[in-house]
Amino acid sequence: MRLVFINFINDFMDNIKGIKRKEIKKQIPNILTFSRALAPAVIIPTLLADRLDIVVVELIIFAITDFLDGRLARRYNCVSQFGVKLDAVCDKIFALGIMIPAIIKYKILLINMILEICISYINLLSEAKNNHPKANMIGKIKTTLLSITLIISYIPTIDKIIILIASIITFMFQIMTFVRYKEIDIDKDKIKK
Repeated sequence: MRLVFINFINDFMDNIKGIKRKEIKKQIPNILTFSRALAPAVIIPTLLADRLDIVVVELIIFAITDFLDGRLARRYNCVSQFGVKLDAVCDKIFALGIMIPAIIKYKILLINMILEICISYINLLSEAKNNHPKANMIGKIKTTLLSITLIISYIPTIDKIIILIASIITFMFQIMTFVRYKEIDIDKDKIKK
C-alpha cells in the first residue's frame, strides 16, 4: 500500500509541473477536484463562526465541483488515471472532513462515516493490487446522496427525521457501493489468474 501512496504523490507532483508548463486548461478539472480536499479548511472555520447559512452555500459550491470536474475532463479530453484517483481521495477528504462536525449533532451519521471508511479501504486494497477501481453509477448516486445528506445536516431548521431518512437511504447506497466495488475487485483478481 505504501507504493500506492508514493505513486499518487509522484503523479500529484507531475500534475503541478503541468500547471507550471502552462498546461492549465488540462489541469482545471484536477484543480476543481482538489478544491474539495481544501473544503474542510474553508467550511469548518465558517461553522465555528456559527454562520450555518454560509456553510450550506459553501457545501453546495464544493459539491458542484464534484459534478463539474469529470464533465470538464471528458469535454476537454483530459481524463487521466491520476484524475480518477485524485477524485476518489478528495471525495473522501471532503465527506469525512465535513461529516465529523455533523456527527456531533446527528449520531446516525457515524454509520455513514464508518461505511465511507470501509469503501475507501476496499478501493485502496484494490488499487494496491493494480485493479484500478473506478466509479460506477451506484457509487455516483451514493456520493450525491451523501453530499445531500451532509448539506441538509447543516441546515439549522431541518427536522431530525429528515436527516434520519437521508442517512438511511445513503446507508443503503453505501452498502451497495461497497458490495459492488468488492465484486469488481474479485472479478479483476480472477481475470489476472
